[in-house]
This record gives sequence, C-alpha cells and structure tokens, in this order.
Amino acid sequence: MLLILCIDFVVVVSLIRASRRRLEDALPVFSFFLVLLPFEARLVIPGLFDLTTDRIALLTLFVLFFVRRQQTNRNPIPLKGLMLVHIGFALCSTLFSLSIMTSTKLLVAQVLEYYLLYYIFLRVITDVRTIYNIVYAMVIAMAICCTFGLFETYASWSILRIFPSDLWVTYDNRHDPLYIEWGRGLRIRSTFPHPILFGDALAMSIPLALYLLSFWRQRWQRVMLWLSLPLMFWGVYKTSSRGPWIATGIACVLLFFLIKTRVRKYLLAVALLVSIALLARPGIWTTIANLYLQTQDTASEVGASYQFRPALNHAVIEAVSSQPGRALLGYGMGTFRELGLDINFLGEVNHWYTCDNNWALFLYETGYGGLLIISILLLKPLLMTFQNYLRLPQPERYFSAVFFVMLAVFYFLLLSVAGYCWGQQGFMAWIVISLSVAYPGIVRRDRSALRAASKGSRRDLNERSHEPAHGRC
Repeated sequence: MLLILCIDFVVVVSLIRASRRRLEDALPVFSFFLVLLPFEARLVIPGLFDLTTDRIALLTLFVLFFVRRQQTNRNPIPLKGLMLVHIGFALCSTLFSLSIMTSTKLLVAQVLEYYLLYYIFLRVITDVRTIYNIVYAMVIAMAICCTFGLFETYASWSILRIFPSDLWVTYDNRHDPLYIEWGRGLRIRSTFPHPILFGDALAMSIPLALYLLSFWRQRWQRVMLWLSLPLMFWGVYKTSSRGPWIATGIACVLLFFLIKTRVRKYLLAVALLVSIALLARPGIWTTIANLYLQTQDTASEVGASYQFRPALNHAVIEAVSSQPGRALLGYGMGTFRELGLDINFLGEVNHWYTCDNNWALFLYETGYGGLLIISILLLKPLLMTFQNYLRLPQPERYFSAVFFVMLAVFYFLLLSVAGYCWGQQGFMAWIVISLSVAYPGIVRRDRSALRAASKGSRRDLNERSHEPAHGRC
C-alpha cells in the first residue's frame, strides 16, 4: 500500500512540475507513466472500483487542464460526434446489461477515460515538438519494460513482485507473476497483464523507434533509441506470442514501402542482424519452427489455442443472435469475463471466461449496433492517417505513415486478444489516435507561418531596395 501511494505521489508531483511553464509539457510525462506502470499499481476501494495509477494521472491532468484553460486551443474536435453516439449507445447497453455494476465500471474505463484523454490532448497540443516528445517518452517506457524482461528471463524475477501479492495477475493457479506455459516455457510480460499484451505494445512501439532514429539529432537521445530498438525486438521474441511476431513483420514491411527515408536502411540492417542471429543461434530458429508446428497440431496446447478463435467467434454470433435485444445491444460491457460463455470447442462444450478476439468481444458485449459504431470510430482515424500520408508534403507525411502502421497493427492484434481495455496498449492506441489527429493541423499551420514569414522578409527586402540613398544607414 505504501509503495503504491509513493508511486501515485511521484506521478502527481511530476505532472504538476512538468506543467509549470505550460500544460503541454506535462503530456510526455503523462504518456511515459501510462505506458510504464502496471495494473498492479492500484488502490482497491471495496465495493466500488480500483483507483489505478493511470486514473490518478488522468485525473491530475484533467484538473490541470481545467485550472489552466487559458492555455488551450479552440480548434474543432474531430470524431466528437461519433464519440457522443458511442457513449449514448454504450449507456443504453449498460442499462440492458446482465450486470449493470460491471458494465458501469467498464463504461468509465473503456469509454469515458479514453475519450477524456483524447479531448485533453486535442485541446492542449499546439507544438509538433510536443508530439515528438510524447512518442519518444512512450518508446523509452517500453525500453524500460524490456529491461524488466531481462530480469524475468535471466534471473527468474518479475518487477511485479514489489507490489502486494493480492494484487498480482497470475495464471494456471501459480501464485507468481512470472508467466510459465507448458510447451513454451517462460514468456516475459514485464509490467503488462499478459505476454501477448506486452508483445502487442512492442509491435506498436518498434515503428516509432525506427522513425525517430531517422531524423533525431540529439546525441544522447539517439543513443537511447539505438539501445531501445534491439531490446524491443528481443522482447517481442521472448513473449513467444504469434500475433506480435506477425504484427511486427507486417509493421516492418509497411514501413519499408511507405517511408522513403533512412528507415529503409535501418530495416535492411535489422533484417541482416536477424539473419545473422538465426545462423549464429540455431535455437532461435528451432523455437520459431516448433511454435509453428505446434500451432498446426490441434492436440497440443498451442494448437488448441489457435483453433479456439473460430469456435469463439461462432459461439459469440450464436449468443447475440438468440434474442433481438441482445443482437442490438449485447449483454453489457465486462459481462463476458464475469459470466462467461458456453463454447463448443474440439467436440466438448465448456464454459469459458476469456475472449481472445476483441472484435468478437465488442459484438458480445454491445451487440451489432455497438460493434458497428466502435468499428467506424476506430477505423476512421486509420483512414484519416492514410489520407494525411497522401496529402501532406514530405517529410511530414512520413509521420502520418507511422501512425497508420501503428493503428493498423493494433487493430490486427485485437483479433487475437482482448487488448482494447486490458493492458497499457489501449491507452497507447488512443494516444496515437490523438496525435495522428492533431499532427496535420499543426504541420499546415507551421508551414503557413513559414511561408508568411518568408513573404514578409522578401517584401521588406524589396522596400529597402527602393528607399532613397539618404534614407539608409
């Protein structure tokens, strides 16, 4: 308890100190803590809700925003209408829920917190340097998480052990935060609830690190990025998660074709180093090959988890189609994990409490109406980032390409895990959405100001050239 109070105190004081000059300077600090700190950093209020450190950070940011409103901009807020529609629909789904209290908690966590973060970021960010500092803070936070993963791998010790044991998220009836799975051994999770979620966050962060390296000039920050990049690739490998492996590969391919800068050279260098590692350490290739072979074997635990997804999707569709009301509004947010669902899997019907497909989870908990609204809401920023990539001039367009890759990777990974509101990567995704929406307007404003300044300089020069000789110094 004392440790968590100390962490909360450090977070609040850091945000207040960072915002002394302007609130915008607190956003990188906020993003750093949001990515780094685990779900175990929370104060449990019996009968109500958990007061997590990320909620305290968001509440602190909101108070600072409310107190210093004179520093905010007044530009229109894109996606606001869709967000209001989703909030209204989620509220109706909550009132129709099988567990109103559980759905109310998820309504706050999955809807209000994300949208409040988005609103504050859009109102506060006015400088492109703030955006760069935010993504740099996220990359460094992920690098620190990978450092914690080193201790898991080589010392069999998890950083989560410093928190009270009754707050640990554990698996397979093991009262230990280390994640050890039959057939795959130790899988690192760092400060994330599950190895897959840690891998998801790494797959989103690697494109950021590569892009920042392509233009960053500060020496010590470049050193930190160069140290972070191999750690993150190593971290993805040590999660032993197929989805993040595939997503990382997809991200690298998309970056190579979309960005025509030094990023391509770095990607080729990464490919060369990976090839050398596979040749020098055959065990790495053997691990990857064995995981692929186990995936094809339905008798193995790894293969069974792969085959579970189609059975899950079929069961969810049947469940929501059983009643017209449930088809429209679903069973309520959070009810799947609390109440579970009967799933016919490998010839046996068992009651499952995990939904390893967040798109299917959207359907089960909020019905076809909720799935349609959240799909439009999430896919619209993806389309906007690609349009900005096509419309913005070089080199600014390449940052929009990075945002596009990160969001595409995140949405792809939602097919394999319920990661939208479970783990830090959900907040990471909404930070990226916020930055991708704010970035084009700031770029166009800065370019317009630069052109105006250039025209003004030329006009002053022409006026001076026509002044009479005695009027000059």
